[in-house]
Amino acid sequence: MKKNTIIILILALLIVLSALSVVASQRIDFSSWKKDVDVIKNDQNNERIIMKINDVVVAEKDYKLLELALSQAEKSYDDKDIKDELIRRAVIDSEINKYGITVSDEEVFKFNEERFALIYQDKENSVLMNEFLETNNISLEDYKKQSLEISKKALLAVRLREKLVEDYKDKNSDENNFFEAYIKEKMDEANVEFYE
Repeated sequence: MKKNTIIILILALLIVLSALSVVASQRIDFSSWKKDVDVIKNDQNNERIIMKINDVVVAEKDYKLLELALSQAEKSYDDKDIKDELIRRAVIDSEINKYGITVSDEEVFKFNEERFALIYQDKENSVLMNEFLETNNISLEDYKKQSLEISKKALLAVRLREKLVEDYKDKNSDENNFFEAYIKEKMDEANVEFYE
């Protein structure tokens, strides 16, 4: 179990570091980005339902928030990529609910602290983090608070992965490949309706 958690922590760290390197290299104005997020969240027009994945409803704001987040990546994402990622997230959320997986606030806080500790264990990554914080005039503590929701989703996904591997994995297969194949299969089986 500990090995699985470390693997997921490393994957989460790589995602964070990728985002940080893009942010640091592009010198994105975090306060401007935060304002864009707030505008998307508060625009009543963004409440329009655009997709339904099984029983999960996706509003236009969900699409726009993901599109904004992905716009910071080096790779470009088109409409299909964004919708596929929304489907992936909905499937993972459905599986988390199906198995009744929960985490406490204390577990989320600890996981969040571990994520940041991993960043600061590497000199290059800690420099990137500090540049990001300084450039965007945000304290480490404030950024950690803002990261709690991301940590909660990541920890729930870790617990789902552990549960699935424990219950279903063929002992001869690779755990990462098993989990990705399982989620892909659930995505293919999902009842997806688009409302344009």
